[in-house]
Amino acid sequence: MATGRQSEKEDLQKNYGSLKGEKETLGKENEALQKNYGSLKTEKETLGKENEALQKNYGSLKTEKETLGKEKEALQKNYEIIKSENERLGKEASSEVGFYVAVAAAVWIFVCFACHTARVKRETKKLTREKEGLLEQNENGGLLEQNESLKREKETLGKEKEDLQKNYDSLKIVKDELGKQNGGLLEQNDILKREKESLVKDCEELQQDRNILKSEKNKLGKENGGLLDQNETLKQEKEKVEADFEELRRKTNTCGYVLDREWKPITEACVNVTLDPNTAGPRLTVSEDGSRVRFTGERSAEWPSVLGREGFTSGSHYWEVEVGEKGYWVLGVSTHPHEKSIPEKPEKGYWLVRLVKGKTCTALSQSRDQILNLGKICKVWGVYLDKERGRLSFYNAETRFHIHTLECSFPGQVYPIFSPGSHDKGPLIINTKVKNV
Repeated sequence: MATGRQSEKEDLQKNYGSLKGEKETLGKENEALQKNYGSLKTEKETLGKENEALQKNYGSLKTEKETLGKEKEALQKNYEIIKSENERLGKEASSEVGFYVAVAAAVWIFVCFACHTARVKRETKKLTREKEGLLEQNENGGLLEQNESLKREKETLGKEKEDLQKNYDSLKIVKDELGKQNGGLLEQNDILKREKESLVKDCEELQQDRNILKSEKNKLGKENGGLLDQNETLKQEKEKVEADFEELRRKTNTCGYVLDREWKPITEACVNVTLDPNTAGPRLTVSEDGSRVRFTGERSAEWPSVLGREGFTSGSHYWEVEVGEKGYWVLGVSTHPHEKSIPEKPEKGYWLVRLVKGKTCTALSQSRDQILNLGKICKVWGVYLDKERGRLSFYNAETRFHIHTLECSFPGQVYPIFSPGSHDKGPLIINTKVKNV
């Protein structure tokens, strides 16, 4: 921030210097224009005086011309009078004296007229020359236009001068503000300098602590190296034991605790199974939300059933069923979408686990039936269908123990199947909130 203000201040100072130089140049040009304007004004005044003098001279010459014209007219009248008198005398007397007198009078008149004519010509030439001089001076009227142009330029320069003065005043205000800001920045700079010195000291102390920690870290690293080797060995042994345990459990199909890395993908495949009342046996009652089914008829040996609304053609799917304290029930999958009961001895298309009298739990499939030796019947069962791998597994959902797996190839579409039996009224409940125990 301080660097930006400093550069802004330098730019303003440079701009101010350039404006100041332009102002001085314009001042000098203004002074030269003032001098030129003064000289032109003096010259204009001189020309005006000469013009006035010529006007007066022209007026006097004009008056004199008019006087001469009047004299010419008077002489012309006298000439006519003398001529008529001469004619009259010539008629009355033909003496030689009268003739000479008439001739002398005529000569005198001619001489006076010739002198007057010459004088008029001289005055006319003089007036012509003065007129030409006035015309030349009038051509110099361009100087007046130049003077007007210079006057306008002077006004423009005056306005520019005022603008420069305003810019100068604003720059001065900005300079004052920058000076104040500079003072504050100097104070901040002093504070930052003291903080920097304090940070340098702290950094030196931290560097010392870092060197101490580095030496301790190297020492611990050496000690840790052996522990890491031991840990890696134990990890490999653990993986081997887990693999051996999984292989043994798969071969023996016995109960065993499911590890986290196996349980997580199972519960992530959880689906919300909804019971389809259209597939329910006639003596079964399905709840409105499709999450419960119970037997409501008379006790019998049949296994009335109901299917899930959606079937599965691929992928992995997991759901949980709460059986509670019921003594009779059947869970599993089926490929028979239209059957509403499960045969006593299921054949092709059924993969089930069935509980009878609350103690005998049997895994049923087309290939074979297998009694499951369970110390205690769990209350919440997890069912995991892996259609690609051809496996249907059952789990104790409360303890995460694997109970049994049926392996086969599931053809076509399979449906979750449920039977609450026909010996008690307790419901089977689909668990919609699966917990990752």
